[in-house]
Amino acid sequence: MNIEIKVDDITLSTVVGDVVDFDEDGDAVSTGRERTVADLVAAQIVNQVVRDARYPSLVDQVTRIRDEEIRAAVKPAIEQAINRPIRKTNYYGEATGEETTLTEVIVEEARKLLKEPADNYRREQGTVLQQTVRAEVKRAFEAEIADAVKQARDLVAAELGDTVSAQIAAAVKAGLKAK
Repeated sequence: MNIEIKVDDITLSTVVGDVVDFDEDGDAVSTGRERTVADLVAAQIVNQVVRDARYPSLVDQVTRIRDEEIRAAVKPAIEQAINRPIRKTNYYGEATGEETTLTEVIVEEARKLLKEPADNYRREQGTVLQQTVRAEVKRAFEAEIADAVKQARDLVAAELGDTVSAQIAAAVKAGLKAK
């Protein structure tokens, strides 16, 4: 008796099954796609790479490289958009005035913002710029004052600490002599 087994050539594109998904009821539904040997190999490689301790640093490195490439690709378009002449338009999209650049428009809007009142109903509070400067000055003074108070407190604690410890020692000696 002679048993002969014949195995067809297996390649990465050999189909090994159907891709099955599940619907909202939890029933298996065929997606119409087929799973190949390449899909199974790729899944095993991904599982091994994800379990590796070096995976988080690899993700960070790939993300950093991706971000650099995106910046490099987008930078010329941004520079062109900023420096290319544009014409202002009115509410209806009709050109008004002379040509300008996006940079000039941004600077003009920033100047307007800094000069306008922080609160249109209470103008005595000042402009956006004035309030920003006030907040920064206040923050700087608060930090300086807190530091000065801390230094003074440390000096007082050091002086009182020596005086109090001397008084306690004298009271303990007096108590021991009385016995």
